Amino acid sequence: MHQSRSEALTSRARELAESCVNVGPLERWLSLAAGTALLAAGARRRSIPFLLGGGVLLFRGATGFCPLVEALRGGSEVAIEKTISVFRPAHEVYAAWRKLENLPRFLSHLESVTVLDDKRSHWVVRVSPAAHVEWDAEITEERENESLCWESLPNSDVEHAGAVYFRPVPGRDATEVRVVLSYKSPARAPSAVAKLFSSITEDQLREDLRCFKAIVEAGERPTTAGQPAGITLH
Repeated sequence: MHQSRSEALTSRARELAESCVNVGPLERWLSLAAGTALLAAGARRRSIPFLLGGGVLLFRGATGFCPLVEALRGGSEVAIEKTISVFRPAHEVYAAWRKLENLPRFLSHLESVTVLDDKRSHWVVRVSPAAHVEWDAEITEERENESLCWESLPNSDVEHAGAVYFRPVPGRDATEVRVVLSYKSPARAPSAVAKLFSSITEDQLREDLRCFKAIVEAGERPTTAGQPAGITLH
C-alpha cells in the first residue's frame, strides 16, 4: 500500500525518537503544555499551522526527542525558524512567495531559483566569486494561501528542506509568515558547502524577512536615503 508523506514522516520521527532523548524533563513538560494549547487554538480557528505546531510540540514532549536539537549538535546542519507579520492579505503574501524565482530577491544567500515544472526547481547559491553550490528541489506539500513545503532531491550536495506558513491575523489586514529552513551537508560534499552554512544565520533570515515584508507591502526593497530602489516583485 502506498504510504503518504505524512505517514512516512511519522515513521521516520519514531525511528529518530528511539535513537536518543535530547530534551530535558522541564523542556518536555513545557512542550506538552504548549502543544496542548496550540492544538486547542488550532481546533477553534481551524488553523492547519497551529495544529501542525501543536502536534510537533506534543511529539517533542512525549518522546523527549527534538530533530532540530539533534541537527545542531552535529555542527553540519543549519536549522532556523523566524516569523514576521506582513500587512497584506494572505493570498497576496502567498502568491509573492509561491513565485519561486522571486526568492533570491529577498533570501540573500540565494543567487537564483529556476522553475523546472509545477513541482521541481533548480537552486543556486554563490559562496564565493569562483564557487557555487547547486541542487534541485521539489515541492512536497502545498496548501494554497496556507503553506508551502519543499526539499532537495536525493543525492544533492546540500540536503535542504524548507516550509513557510501563512496565517491571517484576525481583525487586521495582515498575515503572519512563519519560515523554517534546514540545510545539511553530506560527508561527501565539497568544501564550498561549509561556507554556505556560515552565511545562513538567524539574524540574516530576520533581515531577509524584513526585506520580503517591504517588497510585499510597498512593492520594492527597503533602501537608504540617496540609494536607488531595489527590484520589485512581478
